[in-house]
Amino acid sequence: MDGRPLAVDDRRVDAVRESWLVEDRWWTERPLRRRYWEVVTACGRDVVVFHDLVRGGWFTQR
Repeated sequence: MDGRPLAVDDRRVDAVRESWLVEDRWWTERPLRRRYWEVVTACGRDVVVFHDLVRGGWFTQR
């Protein structure tokens, strides 16, 4: 598995539109490192989610 989301809000991910990595605040005690995914769910909804690579966990942005 390449780390991409397989489901969002219990809806299967049908397509990945885009993926990008954000790394910021690396010089602080709380660096930010996230992998973002723009996906399309089985119901046709376009969603952006991210995986927090520092603290773990998945989050829905829109």
